Amino acid sequence: MHKYMILALGLVLALTVVATPAQADDDLRATIRDEISKWSEAKDDNTFKVHWKNGLRLDSKNVQMAIGGQLLIDHYFVDDDDYVARGGAGGDAAFESGAEVRRGRLHNAGLLHGHVEWKLEVEFGNPNNPTLADGYIGLVNLDDCLGCLAPNLRVGHQRVPFGLERLTPLKYNTFMNRSGATDVFTAGRRYGVMIHDLFRGGQLGYQAGYFSADSSFQADGEIEFDDGYALVARIFYTPWYDCECSCRRLHVGAGIMTIEDATSIDVSSNGPINVGTNPILVGGPVAGANLDHFAWNIELALVYGPWSLQAEYFSANFEQGAQDATFTGWYAQVSYWLTGECRNYAHGVFGRTSPCCNFLDNDCCCYGGVELAARYSVVDLNDSGATGGELTDWVIGLNWHLNSNARIQINYMNVGIEGGPSGTLFDEDLTALGIRWQVDW
Repeated sequence: MHKYMILALGLVLALTVVATPAQADDDLRATIRDEISKWSEAKDDNTFKVHWKNGLRLDSKNVQMAIGGQLLIDHYFVDDDDYVARGGAGGDAAFESGAEVRRGRLHNAGLLHGHVEWKLEVEFGNPNNPTLADGYIGLVNLDDCLGCLAPNLRVGHQRVPFGLERLTPLKYNTFMNRSGATDVFTAGRRYGVMIHDLFRGGQLGYQAGYFSADSSFQADGEIEFDDGYALVARIFYTPWYDCECSCRRLHVGAGIMTIEDATSIDVSSNGPINVGTNPILVGGPVAGANLDHFAWNIELALVYGPWSLQAEYFSANFEQGAQDATFTGWYAQVSYWLTGECRNYAHGVFGRTSPCCNFLDNDCCCYGGVELAARYSVVDLNDSGATGGELTDWVIGLNWHLNSNARIQINYMNVGIEGGPSGTLFDEDLTALGIRWQVDW
């Protein structure tokens, strides 16, 4: 009996020895879980996660922020032997070959507590004269609390929502410069108040706002509203939106823009060439007291695998007393990815396209993505006694995407000009070769 008691005591001691480390491990795991939980909670509220997503991103539970910029360096080789410039007092005699920093921008943008957005972007392309690109604050995601029809609101210096090519950032554009039609009939950036929203997962959307008619800043940085105001609206729909393939999209859109009580509205273009102080090829400022303007456009774009088509038509009517003139313009373009990628389209605009592999990746076997493109544009500024001239231009382009954030563009451009203001009539052509080195982040 004594022997069995000794055996039982030994067994209890053995179980205790085995159980003690197991219990210790459980306690240790519980302690680690508690510490991770405490760290995670603190991280969600107060700690930023810093990471790269085509730019520097800083994210926490309540704040998301992006810090980035873009650098675009252009070279132009212009042959203007057949071109006779308008000249005039203080005017340039002709286009000149040269190089410039087309874009040198830094920006900071973000979202506060899910409902307050901001963006500040400053242009340093001309280091002697920094300018404001974007500078706005907005209220977003209001439908979370106010219902599905509550729009987003944006106030400040921002893009005027008129024209697909204009709203697509230049760093994502297929060509080095926008078409002559977009130059003449769209408004770029203005100070204003805009409402906007998306529906059906981004397939349907609208933008509408009140903007200053003039984009110029006063010496003290103020924007005045003495030169009229603009009311602008745009709507778009993606009737073909293949959820399983982002390379199948059909975009249709339309916009209107009316400017009231203006004293001057610029409708001019130097075509697809943009280096230094270029002479104006067609049009100019339409000036006069109580000038009224109404413009409309239609947008169409198709992405089908590596193929992409895009076109827009513009019409603008000017009224001043008995004077009534209507100007028109349009462009059409096609592009094809030799390496199989497709243009990135979402929410009514085109965005960043990432090549299938980056330059010199995969044991130096990858060379990035290559896209071929062509565009034709027409502008007619002659009507009812107005003789702004006609401009036609075509561009052939090659885009070499080294990676998601860098590309080299080569554009061959041909521009034809007919007519012009009384006394400076001409019928001439010029050609140019443009090369752009681009990095954006």
